[in-house]
Amino acid sequence: MARLARALVVLALLLPAARTSAEELVGTLHLDGLSFISFEGFETLPIPSGGTIRFHFASPTVGSSVSFSIGPGDVVIPPIPLSSGGGTLTYTLASPASGVLALVQGQAQIQLTASVHAALDRPEGGGTLSYTLRFTTETASASNVAGTQTVSVQGARLDLGGRYVQLVGATTNQTQAIPEPGKAVYTVLSGTFDQLPQQAP
Repeated sequence: MARLARALVVLALLLPAARTSAEELVGTLHLDGLSFISFEGFETLPIPSGGTIRFHFASPTVGSSVSFSIGPGDVVIPPIPLSSGGGTLTYTLASPASGVLALVQGQAQIQLTASVHAALDRPEGGGTLSYTLRFTTETASASNVAGTQTVSVQGARLDLGGRYVQLVGATTNQTQAIPEPGKAVYTVLSGTFDQLPQQAP
């Protein structure tokens, strides 16, 4: 009886964790050839196809919204060749990010804020810089260091039928960055999810 009681206690401790795991759904965003990063239009770098971002969706909350998290290991983006041919830029997630997918006018809107590392690798030397970006399916804007130029980029809300989305983000390039130091930078992450939460809008 004592052995059975111990087994029941262990089972009771495991059940909440099992329920929590079952409530989470992982949807992978597969980036396509329309993804890119642009430095105020002076230089535009295509993001090679094959990149993926895993979204850990939780249970829907009040108002038909679904929260999600993304860990550093969930982001895989191939190195991006510089147009000069003399190196690459590699973007990684610096720390866990979180956001919300919400129903807006019959479509799904995504908002998230992320801390990103940009690593430059080239023969004459490289380095890593950090940026904070707000990604959205709406409009993202940023200005250059001088404040003389502002760029805006429009995203595309999640098409629930085809699971296609365009996330956009914008920031100011740091003055020691390469390429195009001090310019306004924007990016488009274009792709399709493999699956979404069934209860999601």
